[in-house]
Amino acid sequence: MVEYILGNYLVETGKITKEQLAQTLEKQDSVRVKLGLIAVDEGMMSLEQTNEVNRLQALMDQRFGDIAVQKGYLSEDQVSKLLKKQGNAYLSFIQTLVDGNYLDMEDIDLVVNSFRLINNYSNSEMEDLKSDEPERIVPLFIPEEGKQFTTLISTAVKTLIRLIDRHIYIGKAEMTTTFPARDMVSQSLKGDPGYVSCLSDGNGALLQVCSVYGQEDFTELDLDALDAAGELLNCINGLYASSLSREGHFLELMPPDYDDVTDKAKTVICKVPVFIDDQKFYFTVAELA
Repeated sequence: MVEYILGNYLVETGKITKEQLAQTLEKQDSVRVKLGLIAVDEGMMSLEQTNEVNRLQALMDQRFGDIAVQKGYLSEDQVSKLLKKQGNAYLSFIQTLVDGNYLDMEDIDLVVNSFRLINNYSNSEMEDLKSDEPERIVPLFIPEEGKQFTTLISTAVKTLIRLIDRHIYIGKAEMTTTFPARDMVSQSLKGDPGYVSCLSDGNGALLQVCSVYGQEDFTELDLDALDAAGELLNCINGLYASSLSREGHFLELMPPDYDDVTDKAKTVICKVPVFIDDQKFYFTVAELA
């Protein structure tokens, strides 16, 4: 998720082209992140120190971590911690940018800091984004008025990543007064409080979601396709209800609904844009009235 969020920012600011972003995303899955890059990102080593170790690696038949320990730049424990981060999506994205000669590490530091300032993120919030963990990333995109829906939205994002496309990402949520009235499916969760959530189309992405989940090549967003979306929504809400039941709070899932449910909801309605590549659909949630 983080690679798309930051990658789109790089394209918007002209740091890389859309084609370069596509090439980076295609290659990053096969990239093994270098310990030096992780050490710099974690603040354990300076760029000058990693360059020195890299030069020594070219002369010595030793691993980066072993040389860094010998030089006193890292401890054995720090090397172990760095090794565990080699699968991190943010770091593999950065490594692929560097390997492709699209940006160097100094450029990346400047860009990431600019992204942080523009979005008014604290250093700890940037660490949440870099974690690529939905539970930590989703709160960054939800306005204060919608914070009560963060756990349900996080459940939706995790489920969509697992069942639809692992590269799904979200944009800034907006607070609105109405639910989508067309190309949508909703479900009520009765309880105290109860909720109503909805999957709706943005610019064609919901059809793709329906096709993937329904394992059928739907050509239009008709009732058959929306039935698949309803099953997916039921899965999302079921997982959320199960997590609450373990805390002693019980919700009853009602059948999916294909009509406007604005009159069933309280006025605080949170609408989250969800992206698959350049296409968009929405996950919308509110408390039941």
